[in-house]
Amino acid sequence: MMASFADASPYSIDIIPKTEIEVLNQEIAEDEAMYRIRARKRVHYLTIPVHPDPVFDEFTLCRPYLLIPKLPPFPNADWTKIRVFQSPGGEIKSDISYEPLSQIQSSWHPRHIDVLSLKRISSHNARVKEVEFEGRTVFSKMAIFEWWIPQVERETRVYEIIAENQCPDKPPIAPAFLGHLTEQGRTIGFLIENIQGDYASLVNLPECEAALRRLHSMGLVHGDANRYNFVVERSTGHVKMIDFEHAEAYDEEKARLEIEELKAQLTEETGRGASVMVVNGVEKRSGAAPIPYTYHADEN
Repeated sequence: MMASFADASPYSIDIIPKTEIEVLNQEIAEDEAMYRIRARKRVHYLTIPVHPDPVFDEFTLCRPYLLIPKLPPFPNADWTKIRVFQSPGGEIKSDISYEPLSQIQSSWHPRHIDVLSLKRISSHNARVKEVEFEGRTVFSKMAIFEWWIPQVERETRVYEIIAENQCPDKPPIAPAFLGHLTEQGRTIGFLIENIQGDYASLVNLPECEAALRRLHSMGLVHGDANRYNFVVERSTGHVKMIDFEHAEAYDEEKARLEIEELKAQLTEETGRGASVMVVNGVEKRSGAAPIPYTYHADEN
């Protein structure tokens, strides 16, 4: 269902003030700019053409403080998407959609947490944040746009399989899954525990191989078994794997290759697969030597 508010009377609908609109995420592609926007207590998705009929210049598109004042009115209603465009006469108009957004279907954990209720501490990338939850620091991972749903869905399902197959007498091979993240009731991500540890190195090969073989025994291959996806917990020395968004159903040949290539992966020094984290606007990238998997804002 589409609705146009370009010609609506300002007195016929409740309009959200621009001061109450915040860009949460943005992605500028060659033909379209996409934004995840918070307007009061709702999240909406905005698209603006970039080519061949641009509405705003690239400088404005990349800077929310310049873009927001130029946007058409945001009705205070339960719509999902807004498309901003320019009419043949040069007037900026918009179409609003009430169509439901896709969501993660694998909702197996009893906890569901509203993503807007979390306080962000730092960012590893657009989809992975360090957040405060119930007085502790944990990690959130979510599909900030709909095209990320399949990958986060896959990872959510992997955590379910791991939880179902966890032996009580063996250490976990992955961080604890703390619950599903929701946005206006739809599931878009999850929370996992914050492991205090270091990225694995060659000295951790036996433990990493054991963890990887246990994953294989659960009917899965990791799909991206690089050293930065193995974390050695400082307090126990146990290895836990992370980042399962490329995991697949078990395949004998792929599993064999993961084991064979593991030694080379653990000696990797280029930083491939490492995360870049932003704390208070400052980037931190993992280096060649084992570095802390987790940072805190007060460490700057």
